Amino acid sequence: MKDQLPTHTLKVCRGAAHCPHAVLGRDLTAELEEVIVASGWPEFLAGMNRPIRHHHQFRVAVASCPNGCSQPHIADFGLIAFARIGALPERCSGCGHCVAVCAEKALHLADAIELDASRCLGCAACARVCADKALRVDETGYRVVLGGKLGRHPRLAHELGFYSLPQALEILGNVLNVLMEQRRPGLRLGELIEKTGREEFDRRVRP
Repeated sequence: MKDQLPTHTLKVCRGAAHCPHAVLGRDLTAELEEVIVASGWPEFLAGMNRPIRHHHQFRVAVASCPNGCSQPHIADFGLIAFARIGALPERCSGCGHCVAVCAEKALHLADAIELDASRCLGCAACARVCADKALRVDETGYRVVLGGKLGRHPRLAHELGFYSLPQALEILGNVLNVLMEQRRPGLRLGELIEKTGREEFDRRVRP
């Protein structure tokens, strides 16, 4: 008899502790595991009285920066570390280093630095290179993305919003509760979101 698959998987960025690009350098495995266990998901899925297959597992992925990891976008629940950048134009010397490192073209140099927050992905590269402290990290947290999956009908996760870690963990618990309420074996979160409607689902899981 083959070993039973686990009820969930956690993929946490390997660069969390040492990568120079990490926005938030911490391993969230313990916190995520605690929420999943407390929700009752392991007992719920195991209690379905059928073998657990890969598409039954609840998948969680965490990226410590927004620099290209695809895992959160194809997981049921994804976290992407994000830094909110603040600008102090009066300190800007006009060196242009921040403009050069910004891959999103969110920074423009006129008389002083200007930040287009709608284009910023929160990688904090600009703040790291600004010797004048004209750009700074005002807040860090996580972009929460939901409902990603591969398979025959792939779906990229959609973004719920920017949250602190405690809020993100609360959302994870809410998501699992809503998923368990549906009680259909093999139901993927992305399918449930499409069935429920994104706006209604998001309303139900927000903290």
